[in-house]
Amino acid sequence: MADDGQVYDVLVIGGGITGAFVARDCALRGLRTALVERDDFGSGTTGTCMGMLHGGLQYLLSNPELTRVECAESGIMQKAAPHLVFAIPFIFVIDSEDKVDKFEAFMAYYDQFQEAKFGRPHVTLTHDEALRLEPALRPGFAAAITNDEPGVNVFRLNLLAALDAAEHGADVWNHTEVTELLVEEAGEGPRRTAAPEETGSPEGRASPRRRVTGARVRDVLTGETREIRARVTVNACGPWVPRVTAMAGLDYRLRPTKGVHIILDRRVTSVGVAANAIDGRGICLLPHENTCLIGTTDDDFFGDEDDVRATRDEVEYLLRSMETVLPDVGRARVIRVMAGVRPTLYQYGIYEDKVTRDFEVWDHLERDGLDGLITIAGGKMTIARIMAEKTTDAVARRLGPDRAERPCRTADLPLPGGDGCPGPAELERLARRFRVPLAAVGRLATRHGSRTEAVLEEGCRDPGGRRVVCTCEPVLEAEIRYVIRHEFARTLSDIRRRTRLGMGPCQGFGCSEQAAAVLGLERGLDPAVVLADLESFRQERWKGQVCWLAGEQLRQQEVTQGAWLHPEGPEGRAHR
Repeated sequence: MADDGQVYDVLVIGGGITGAFVARDCALRGLRTALVERDDFGSGTTGTCMGMLHGGLQYLLSNPELTRVECAESGIMQKAAPHLVFAIPFIFVIDSEDKVDKFEAFMAYYDQFQEAKFGRPHVTLTHDEALRLEPALRPGFAAAITNDEPGVNVFRLNLLAALDAAEHGADVWNHTEVTELLVEEAGEGPRRTAAPEETGSPEGRASPRRRVTGARVRDVLTGETREIRARVTVNACGPWVPRVTAMAGLDYRLRPTKGVHIILDRRVTSVGVAANAIDGRGICLLPHENTCLIGTTDDDFFGDEDDVRATRDEVEYLLRSMETVLPDVGRARVIRVMAGVRPTLYQYGIYEDKVTRDFEVWDHLERDGLDGLITIAGGKMTIARIMAEKTTDAVARRLGPDRAERPCRTADLPLPGGDGCPGPAELERLARRFRVPLAAVGRLATRHGSRTEAVLEEGCRDPGGRRVVCTCEPVLEAEIRYVIRHEFARTLSDIRRRTRLGMGPCQGFGCSEQAAAVLGLERGLDPAVVLADLESFRQERWKGQVCWLAGEQLRQQEVTQGAWLHPEGPEGRAHR
């Protein structure tokens, strides 16, 4: 990670979905672009969302313009990465006859926006029709309404934006944290401003005639450091935005809100189901891959953004609320609970569930007299592309008229693998040619689209490439090798986000050791480093289970812990 003296047009700090799309847009406009992410792409807020490119139904009455934009952007995202998208038919249960007409009118209004996201008009079902469609519903309701929303593999969507930036010339680094901003005073050389030790911003405002000229960064896996110099630096750090502005002496506030989702070990329905929680908030359950997700909560968060944990009460809140519509949902095993923080804009005197989902782009020269720094905050995953477009417009204006005239092309170009997806006949051909299970090839195609054959072509040349490492999903060793070589995967958790390894019912118990061995061989890692990464992976999986250990999940965890601590398990072998 040596300092090569290059000066970039733009340095993007933050590799969540917004930062990755900013880097992609900048690279597509021909800007010399660098992207750094402290952990991995999609490891923060992006990776804890529900994974829907929804049209903003919940904002229809309070902010119809946001609903319009969300529907339009959902359609653009679906066209850019069709292989990552899957349709989710939803059922909204109506509990009394006097509410049916109101629901009908509401959904008719929403239908006006749906065409942009390829959604079908709603359909009203009788009680019996709804039960035939989904027998797991609790009987006794008045009617039901259906609606389509698209689900998406959000980890891959985030990764592909960063990958596309790299394929168009950007330099992209994950596991690379910013430790200092380089700030140049008028008439002086660069001055470093160190990161504050704790969350928050120091008081005071930046004096005029200062300029951010880049950042000093550190590879958190190797300890290597370097300076990255850039004409413009973009702060796209989500809920961590105030930490970066604090490095420049600026005091900015967000109103972060916490969202919790729970993951079940199986599909308990064939459709998405909406429900009202005990406090009247809307929540939903959606089938995803081999699991189901239930979410979400929406509460003010005042803690450490690096240590967001769900509580048992939050899990109970979601399960008990969903049981009002799906009485047997509690029979499924809760295999994981995930919690994240939204980078919502600061508003005072508003109930947390009503805080705006709009976004703002701040040019700090105009706001604070500090040149070279632009911040993007707020927004939602579905509208990340348009957020990036507005941010890149601000970058281009700051770089000069010749750059400002270059148009945004992200609405028209596919993401890697998005220019086609193998059909059933092609999948069967690939399974025969490479002698791998058809189910594994099918899952591979939903992650790599038109690049599926290339993944198999390269990975199956290696001994063991045809082996199914993770049987829950399933994941081939060929794919693991490919993402290490071509998709910036440097740790087991990186592999998980790219392939879904360890995200099924066993939560990595049956596959993490094999994957760790492949990672160690591919990257030439010391065995002690491999074992430490394996332990880190296990602890990360444990973090998502500890608040809800009961019943079948507790028994499963006892088996897992016993295997790990056994003399022939990873921990036992490590201490021989």
